[in-house]
Amino acid sequence: MSAGRFHFPGLLLSIGIGLLPAQEAFDDPALVSIRVQLGVGDRQPTAWDGKLSVSGGELAGLAGLRPKPDDSITGNSWKTASWQGPNFRYPAFKYQPVTGIPVNIFNPGLVADFRARGGRTRVSFKTEQGNFRVDLRSLQLGRTQRFLNGRAVVDRTIATQKISDDGHQNDFASLATGPNGQVWVAWVAYRGGANEVLLRHYDGNAWGEIRTVTDKPGDVFLAKVARAGDDNASGGRIWVVWSDQVEGNRDLYARSFDGADRSPVQRLSEAPQPDLYHNLATDSRGRVWLVWQGFRGGQADVFARFHDGGQWSPAQKVSASAANDWEPAIAADGGGSVYVAWDTYDKGNYDVLTRRYDGESWQDILPLADTPKFEAHVTLACDDEDRLWAAWSESGTLWGKDNGFGIEQEGTRLYEWRGMSAAVLDGGRWLEPAVALDDALPAGLPGDRNDSPVIRADGNGGIWVFFRRRNPRIKDIVSDFYAFYATWELLGVRYAGGSWSEPVYFPHSRGRMDMRGGFTLADDGGIAAAWPTDNRDFSDMLAEQYDIRVGKIPAAPRQGEHALRPRKQPEIAVYPIHPNEARDLETIRNYEIRSSGKTYKIYRGDTHRHTEFSMDGYNDGSLLQAYRYAIDAAGLDYYANSEHNFLGGPDVEYHDWLLQQFVDCFHLPGRFTPLFAYERSVRYPNGHRNIIFAKRGVRPFRISLEEFSTLFPFSTEEVTMRFANPEPVGTKDLYAYLKENDGIAISHTSATNMGTDWRDNDPEVEPLVEIYQGDRVSAEYEGAPRAAYGGNPRSAPGGYQPAGYVWNAWAKGYKLGVQAASDHVSTHISYACTIAEDGSREGLLDAMRKRHSYGATDNIVLDYRLRAGGKEYLQGDAATVAGDFRLSLRVIGTEPIRQIDIIRNQEFALTRHNLGRDVSFEFADADPTPGESYYYVRVQQDDGQIAWSSPIWVTTGAAR
Repeated sequence: MSAGRFHFPGLLLSIGIGLLPAQEAFDDPALVSIRVQLGVGDRQPTAWDGKLSVSGGELAGLAGLRPKPDDSITGNSWKTASWQGPNFRYPAFKYQPVTGIPVNIFNPGLVADFRARGGRTRVSFKTEQGNFRVDLRSLQLGRTQRFLNGRAVVDRTIATQKISDDGHQNDFASLATGPNGQVWVAWVAYRGGANEVLLRHYDGNAWGEIRTVTDKPGDVFLAKVARAGDDNASGGRIWVVWSDQVEGNRDLYARSFDGADRSPVQRLSEAPQPDLYHNLATDSRGRVWLVWQGFRGGQADVFARFHDGGQWSPAQKVSASAANDWEPAIAADGGGSVYVAWDTYDKGNYDVLTRRYDGESWQDILPLADTPKFEAHVTLACDDEDRLWAAWSESGTLWGKDNGFGIEQEGTRLYEWRGMSAAVLDGGRWLEPAVALDDALPAGLPGDRNDSPVIRADGNGGIWVFFRRRNPRIKDIVSDFYAFYATWELLGVRYAGGSWSEPVYFPHSRGRMDMRGGFTLADDGGIAAAWPTDNRDFSDMLAEQYDIRVGKIPAAPRQGEHALRPRKQPEIAVYPIHPNEARDLETIRNYEIRSSGKTYKIYRGDTHRHTEFSMDGYNDGSLLQAYRYAIDAAGLDYYANSEHNFLGGPDVEYHDWLLQQFVDCFHLPGRFTPLFAYERSVRYPNGHRNIIFAKRGVRPFRISLEEFSTLFPFSTEEVTMRFANPEPVGTKDLYAYLKENDGIAISHTSATNMGTDWRDNDPEVEPLVEIYQGDRVSAEYEGAPRAAYGGNPRSAPGGYQPAGYVWNAWAKGYKLGVQAASDHVSTHISYACTIAEDGSREGLLDAMRKRHSYGATDNIVLDYRLRAGGKEYLQGDAATVAGDFRLSLRVIGTEPIRQIDIIRNQEFALTRHNLGRDVSFEFADADPTPGESYYYVRVQQDDGQIAWSSPIWVTTGAAR
């Protein structure tokens, strides 16, 4: 009922492709690549069609800088224009165009490659807005020249080359270098439901054939490559290490190469929980070191081992925290020391730590960045003076804590902002550049969307930081709050002689935030680089084909001593939003519900979160950051990442693979259980639904062509056909698909323009509704706590459709349990509390089908049952009783409870006020309504936190 990704090769051809032969471009000194930005400062859409001519050289390649489907390139000419994106802001109630501010005009451009023939090479540009000429000898990396009164901006960039094939989706590049200009690039390549590790060698003159490293396609997560040194028995072999899931266990595997010879695959870890994020380095003795993040007993630690030319050493645990330790980096100096760094959640926020191996043993752990801010994603490099350099990402305090619609005490959203910092360890002291990295970036690159830094030392004393930069203001919605349709591109800056260089732009690097590349020292003192790109366009930001590109930054001259100053961390006072959170988590995790001979636990989760894989998820951060939030900041027991299934989401087959792969990568039985999910988004009255499975491999069920065109009227016909189901489909078709694939649906924000008028329900596959969403409001009934009012549009983000209130669904006889979830941006205020006998995927979905569930905005225990006729029923159950029945309630709040309501059929049957934190009582309805009635509980604390139970449906006889 769903199909894979459609591909339109004409789209790529229309925006220009490189003309460089496969054996050239990586290290060709005669090749010059430039970036040409056109229409800079345009105040209205303007045609920039044109052509170029070359004297003293030849054109080697021409492509669009910010290509759109209606652009075209033919030989040395092009058709393109600047275009307008409407201004949008995010008021309290919905997205809304605003007036009275400047119109956003986005400018196009070109990436052009030229081969000089010696002497002076000049390029003449003729455009509809004027002509200009560029002398290529005058261009330097990162230095801009302006023409046409600044409307055309030109700078030199690095020449790039595609080295992957079109038969795979190619991602996650790594590279190693050797003497005589040699380069080895390894990457992960997906095709047909599996992936494998590929390797390609550049011998200094030409690229060899692509070789397959793995024995067969599998479930590879990352691959890294390193070259062992020549001064020991390792003989300069190439090692490739990757993470693969085999028979349900994710471990690290390795294989080495020496010319035509390759070793058997070796398994490097055997623990029953995932071993994944890893890195390699070669020490001064030529030994290849491996560090990785491995889960043991539900906790992530950092481990290391090395290959001495004969065998791998035993694994050693490097980290020491009782909390999770993440994403280790490694570097080696020339004096025998090896350094490892990682970030840890030991203090309830992410801090960066380092540790040195002195050649004999591991020394004490040394903090690098340990303030209350978010400090993570560290990388390392050692310079030619054997000093350790580090770069890492930073964000605000209370990262991932309380944030959402109407919340006054706000933590930092997952991708509210990102900055970068760098430091150097010199003589046991942490120093830092005299000019902070973010402060040195030009005005066009403010330090709030620069991320994923990778630090490397070149051969002449320079320190490079490569990073990904988000362009948020693209296409139809422009806002400082949300960013629809964005891309990250790769840039690099060099620190030398006391200052940072202007950024060097990497062409053909657009794609996701978390697209990992490799950077390493070349034998001539420059930097060799390999990175992935998804070739997305700049209209709908749709990924086309994932390729691996390579390039080289030539050696730069030495510029004197670095200007360094003592590193002093800021003193930051933080006032925790939930000072007793550890206590509350322990209470809810240890709570047991013993009923009818069974023992249940309360599993806290979130079934509705987005990341950058959703077209509107660019303020939600990367997929990895979402899992970090779920595991650490929110301390969830289960999690369902639920991306929109169109416009770049899981309808793209490769994206669906990555999303489902992550579910397995972070599956920690007994501690954390991710579920397979996506969001099927259809406008009111059919409504958005989160679709959840316990098994891997179910493809999304597409929305109809008609529905898609109403959701995205701006999309091209090709895009619409690519992501829409050409056949009419409705909610009942969705239910049939769910039955076929053992899935369930959960309607969300039912009383908004994304909701439903409850025209459909199938209790077998739609057992729950999202009664509260942190990004918006409650869907209980009009005027309920945290719900909207019809007369106040600011109270109704997402629009107001009162027919979708949950009370209306219950009035129609629908048996729907409840839960709370996050959606976009919101964090730490929405919990789906599932009451299950076990926390496995199957156990959780079985409990959801039984409606054994409640929603809460904090870690509130809500134990609600029915006792009648010697039997006991849990919330969500339906019971037929012949005599008296009693409702039993126990609530353990995180703060004192202000009010508890028991609601019967939209009437308040009982209200109690001013209670303690731990409340227990029973209620007997003195006047039950004949027939079927539903009873549910709502809890409100003094601090405004709320919990909603699922109803219990009671069928009685005549009234007494």
